[in-house]
Amino acid sequence: MGKFFNIAKKFRVLTALTVFCLVSAKFFDVYASLPKAYYMYFNPISTQFAPSLLKMLAFSSIAAGAAFVSFTALALLFGRAYCSFFCLFGILMDVARRIVLLPSFAPILKETRMGKFLGKRFARQKFAAAHNATRAIFLGIAIFALAFGYTSLFGFIEPYSLYGKIMGGAVHPAACIAVNETSQILYSFENFSVRPVNGDPTIPLAAFAVSLIILAAITAVSAARGRLYCNTVCPVGAFLGFFAKFSLFKISIDSEKCVSCGMCERNCKAQCIDSKNKAVDFTRCVLCFNCAGHCPKEAVVFSINPIFKRAGKSHSDTAKAERAQSRISATRRSFPKIILGLSAVLCAAARRDGRGMGFGRGRRHPESEMSDETTPFGMPGARPDKRLAMPPGAQSVENFTEHCTACQLCTAACKAHILKPSVGELGLSGLMQPFMDFRRGYCIHNCHDCSKVCPTGAIKFISNNEKRHTKIGTAVFIRRLCVVKTDGTDCAACAEHCPVHAIEMLPFGRREESLYIPHVHSEVCIGCGACEFICPVQPHKAIVVRGIRKHRKAAVFDESMRLYKSEANSKNARKTDNSEKGKTATGDFPF
Repeated sequence: MGKFFNIAKKFRVLTALTVFCLVSAKFFDVYASLPKAYYMYFNPISTQFAPSLLKMLAFSSIAAGAAFVSFTALALLFGRAYCSFFCLFGILMDVARRIVLLPSFAPILKETRMGKFLGKRFARQKFAAAHNATRAIFLGIAIFALAFGYTSLFGFIEPYSLYGKIMGGAVHPAACIAVNETSQILYSFENFSVRPVNGDPTIPLAAFAVSLIILAAITAVSAARGRLYCNTVCPVGAFLGFFAKFSLFKISIDSEKCVSCGMCERNCKAQCIDSKNKAVDFTRCVLCFNCAGHCPKEAVVFSINPIFKRAGKSHSDTAKAERAQSRISATRRSFPKIILGLSAVLCAAARRDGRGMGFGRGRRHPESEMSDETTPFGMPGARPDKRLAMPPGAQSVENFTEHCTACQLCTAACKAHILKPSVGELGLSGLMQPFMDFRRGYCIHNCHDCSKVCPTGAIKFISNNEKRHTKIGTAVFIRRLCVVKTDGTDCAACAEHCPVHAIEMLPFGRREESLYIPHVHSEVCIGCGACEFICPVQPHKAIVVRGIRKHRKAAVFDESMRLYKSEANSKNARKTDNSEKGKTATGDFPF
C-alpha cells in the first residue's frame, strides 16, 4: 500500500502542476500568441468544475458540462480528487503554503529563528472539527446566487474565479507592465528585441487591490491552516464532500497497525484526520496523500467504504469509529433551517443595484433619452447617453451578467486590453465583471479571443465573420461637440477608422469652406468603439457607443445608403465600393 500511495502522490503533483501551468499560460501570454489548438482542440480551462457547470446551464448541454459530470462521478468512486488534482485555487494555496514554510524545511534555514518558529507554529497541522454549518451557509449562498443571477457573488467564493481574479487582476497586468517598461528601457539603448504590449493593460486600482487582498488572504490562511478555505467557504468542496461521504473507496486508518504517532494528523493539509480516535472525515479529505507518505507503519489505507463493506472490523471497532465520525461531523439537522433562512434574506434583497436601474451605480441621468433597447450601464463622468456594450458573443446583457463569474480570463485574452474589471460600472451585482472601455482602445475587427477563452458561456464562441456583422451597440454623434462645429476645422478621424463604413462625411457649413461632418448609419454600425477611441474631443467625446441589451446582426453598407452623392462619388462608386469591401474582408481598417 505504501508504494501505491507514493505513486499516487507523484501522479497528483505531476497532474496538478501540468494543469496549473497550462491554464496559467493564458494569463502570462501577454502577446496573445497561443496557438488555435490551445483553445479549440486542447483547452485546459475546460477541466474546471464550476465553469463547466455554468457552461452546461448556458448551453443546456451535458457535453458542455463534461468536467462537472466527470468529477461528480469521480467523487462517488474515490472522493474529492478534483480538489488536489485539478482545482487551480487549491494548487495555488499549496504553492503559497510551500513558499511560506520554506524556511522550516530548507537545510540552510530550518535551524534559524524563523525556520524554528514556522516549523513549530505552522508546519504541523492539528485535527479540527468540521465546520459543517459554515459549509452549508456558503453552499446555500452559491446555489441562490446562481438561481437569482448573482453570478458575480458566486465568483467571490468559487475557487476557479478566485484564482482568475488573482491572475487576471494582478499577475497579468503586472506582467504586461513589466514587459512595457523593459521594452522602453531597451528602446532608449536602441535595442528593439522586446516589443511593447498592445493597448493599455492597466486596470482600475480598486480591482487590483481586490486581487492583492485575495492573494494575501489565501497565502496567510493556507500557511496557517492548510486547506481551511476548501472545507469552509468553497461551495465546490462542500458539494463534492457530500458525494465523497458515499464514495466507493476512501482513506481510513487501520487500527491494528496504527501506533498513534500522529504523523498522519500533522501532515494532513485538510485537518480531517483524528489520530487519537483513528478516524478520517473523508468528506473533507482532498486526496493529497500526505498522510500515507508520512505514516511509518503504513497504517493509512485506501479501501472500500465501510458503508458498502463492514467485514474486517469487529462490531465494537465499527461502533467506535462511527462514534468518532459523528464527533468529527457536526449535526446536519440545522442545515435546512440555515439554507431556508438564507434564501429568505437573499430573496428580500431585491436588485437595487445597477442592473436595470439606469446610469452607473443605479442612477438614471435626466438627460439620457434611451429606449429600453439600450443597456442600463453607464460610466461616471462620461456622456449621459453613453452606455456600456457587452463583448461580441455575449448575446445579451442578461446572458453576460448571469453567467460571468468575473474570472478575468477574457480581460487577459483581450488583445486591445479594452476589457476591464468593473468596480461600479456594472452595479454592485456586477463587481469585477469585465466591461468594454473604449477610452484607450477599440474592439479589433478580426479578434474573437474573449469568446474563445470564456469557460462559462457568458461570452459564447463566434467566428471572425460572425463578429464583423454582430451589432453590440450604436455610435451616437452630437454635432455641437465635434471640432468641425466648434473649431471650424476638418477631422473625419471617426469615418476613417470605422471598419464597417457606418460613418459618412456630409458637407457642413458654407460650400467654399469645404468642411464635412460625420453622419452615423445606425443600422450598419456594430459598436466596436473605434470612432469613440479616435475622437480627439475632450473631456466628452463627440461620438460614443451606446450599447444595446440584445445583440443582433448589423446591416452591410451599400452605396444606395449614401446620403451625399457628389459627381466624384457617383463616378467612382463601384471602384471605391469594391476596394473598401476587400479591406473589410481582411479585417483591416480602411485608412
